Amino acid sequence: MADSGHSDRTLSERLKATTDELQALEKLVLSGDCAPRVLAEFRNAVDSIRQTAWAVQQWSELRQQRRDPYTILGTLSAERVRRATQIAEDLTVDLESLELGLETEGLENLFKAVRRLYERMDPLFRKSLV
Repeated sequence: MADSGHSDRTLSERLKATTDELQALEKLVLSGDCAPRVLAEFRNAVDSIRQTAWAVQQWSELRQQRRDPYTILGTLSAERVRRATQIAEDLTVDLESLELGLETEGLENLFKAVRRLYERMDPLFRKSLV
């Protein structure tokens, strides 16, 4: 258990350092000298981290209050769906602009994962359309 305190301290120090770095980055972003696509990727990453931090905080607070932390799982699932939708839309643009192709590392694994996801989702929507 002593390591847990050390890990928490290290995590706190890292979070503080990251916060400082993000504040410095904010000043650079305000200069406007950044490719729009890179800025959009950064915004998506920051939004994802923000949502994760919120969920961890909620989980911790609910546990401290001796309430059921599993109540936030629906919110987490909805957030994953939102992020996956955004990533799918971004990848569609990449494919349309020929930035992705068969030589792109991991694309075949993505295709297989998307196919499995589609196979699991298809019956849900087939039933709702009847």
